[in-house]
Amino acid sequence: MDSRPVATPDERSTCQDVSPSTMDHHSTTSSDSPTILPEEERLHAIVGQCLAVTPMLPEIEELPLLKPPSLNESQQTAPSTAPSITNAVSTIDSEVTDETTTTNSHFQLQGGADANDIYKWHERETRRQLGSRSYTYHAPQNKEQPISNIKAPGGFRRHFIRQEAASRGQPTPQIPTKSFIHFLGLFDMREFDRFAGEDFHSIPRRSIVVPRDMAKRRLSIVESLASRRYFVPGEHLEEDEEAIEAPEEKISFSKAVGMLFKTFIASGILFLPNAFKNGGILFAPLFMVLIAALCLHSFLLLVKCRELHPGSYGDIGQRYYGRWMRYIVLFAIAISQFGFCCGYCIFFAQQFAIVVDTLGGAELDKIVWIVIFFVILVPFTLVRNIGKLGFSTLIADLCIIVGLVYLYAYDIKTLVVNKDSPHALRLFNPEDFGIFIGTAVFSYEGIGMVIPICSSMANPKQFPRALTIVLSVVCMLLVSFGSLGYAAYGDNVHTIVLDNLANETTGERAGKSAIQILYVIAIWLTTPLMLFPCIRIVEHAVFRAVGNETTGKARMMKENVVRILIDLAVAAVAYAGYTKLDIFISFVGSFACAPLLFIFPPLFHLRAFPEQPLWRKISDIALVLFGFLVFCYTLVITIQSF
Repeated sequence: MDSRPVATPDERSTCQDVSPSTMDHHSTTSSDSPTILPEEERLHAIVGQCLAVTPMLPEIEELPLLKPPSLNESQQTAPSTAPSITNAVSTIDSEVTDETTTTNSHFQLQGGADANDIYKWHERETRRQLGSRSYTYHAPQNKEQPISNIKAPGGFRRHFIRQEAASRGQPTPQIPTKSFIHFLGLFDMREFDRFAGEDFHSIPRRSIVVPRDMAKRRLSIVESLASRRYFVPGEHLEEDEEAIEAPEEKISFSKAVGMLFKTFIASGILFLPNAFKNGGILFAPLFMVLIAALCLHSFLLLVKCRELHPGSYGDIGQRYYGRWMRYIVLFAIAISQFGFCCGYCIFFAQQFAIVVDTLGGAELDKIVWIVIFFVILVPFTLVRNIGKLGFSTLIADLCIIVGLVYLYAYDIKTLVVNKDSPHALRLFNPEDFGIFIGTAVFSYEGIGMVIPICSSMANPKQFPRALTIVLSVVCMLLVSFGSLGYAAYGDNVHTIVLDNLANETTGERAGKSAIQILYVIAIWLTTPLMLFPCIRIVEHAVFRAVGNETTGKARMMKENVVRILIDLAVAAVAYAGYTKLDIFISFVGSFACAPLLFIFPPLFHLRAFPEQPLWRKISDIALVLFGFLVFCYTLVITIQSF
């Protein structure tokens, strides 16, 4: 079969204009001198016309030097050459096994050897205009999911969705999480590693395997989390692959809402029925709504300051007021987290003692239960990579949710049963409303997660809307839970509403013990994460003051000593406030939470936007004054109540 390229009649007539004498003269002169003669220029133009190059698709594997025109076009222009064209087309459509024959096919043309340089130049120009293959074609990759992802809950369904899309030629669906368990967890534990925007360097960033080619790398990086290939130390990489640090994963709007909701809903909600008793059934809900609105405004002020000067909460303070403000912010963060953990320690000890007593155990002194909490807290605080505690947050959240549903149902049942003899409720409690104010501020403390969640969003402009939705829902939950609890039990409500659950029958005792155990587990799993920012801040301060530059095991042992001492401090403070839990919670809310919520953000906003309208400056100053009022008044009240 003749495999030579066939030219059209016009091209053949043009090629025939070249005489043998001209070709001979060209070959002679080209060997004598590198100067391009007029005959060579004419030959260059003629050969260029003889190259019947059709538009080449970017998906072809090889770029042939010469291609014949399409069959239909040749039949219309030169019917007499149809047999030759058919042979040429079938030859090109067949697999070419001899690469040399394909590459050097122009030698079979008249004068092909003399015009070899021109053909090479044409090949280079064609390839340059088409660009490299990586920019024009991306071969589909066969990405088999690891068996561990398929075995996870919901993994088989996700694998089926990807296979269905591939069979239909559709792009792989973007699944935001690796598994259903990962979706329920919501929190990326790195958010705790960047509490209040600080970088505590706890979780080592993983490496992913990406192509060396930049265009393919960009495609691989934007793929879904489940399809990423993580690098294992010692793993063999191909020549076109390399391992890089995994980029920060951006979160969607819905996930940001879930993370914010988990930030504000914790076990502290159980203190609200007693707090509503201290405030009054009318004053307490109104003040809770006011605090929610002020918190929303304050959080958004902090976000605006961060947009102008990206950084952590402390960095923003240092930018506008100096290093001393950074130290004050970090101190307030450490004290607030430390206070939360002390309150949780008291909660754990009291509820655990009740559960043991209900199950027929011995009545022991409070120091025993606090020591038990200390013993189980130490191993968790010695963990360096808090990412290993990620699953514990899921268990704690499930325990809290189940407990809240049970308590809501029980409160409603109690109200229905006692509808004929409701408890007397006070609209306003002038004696104890100061303690309620501190507890209300404590309930909304979540500013430490505002900056990391905002910076992790794929579209940070949606953060104000997400925060507004979350705080609105949280406000309704807190108000409804506190109001129902106070209405159901009246002045008999306990500091922890779990103590008001009935335990007269066997079923009631079993239900009460089950809910108490769930909350004990939630507190046990949550406290190490709450204490982590405090630990890292204290560690940095201690080692900076001491000037210890040791590394390795010696450094780790010294860090362990610091962490154990912090755990001991938590236990000691919990022992001191064991019988005054409601006052202690109010003290933490006034002393540590009020400055973080109402004083620092408007102060930063005043310096960050000096040209803002007068009414905005007045609102910032009013919020600062409100924060100072809450701080001073509730602090004095709680100290007097101890």
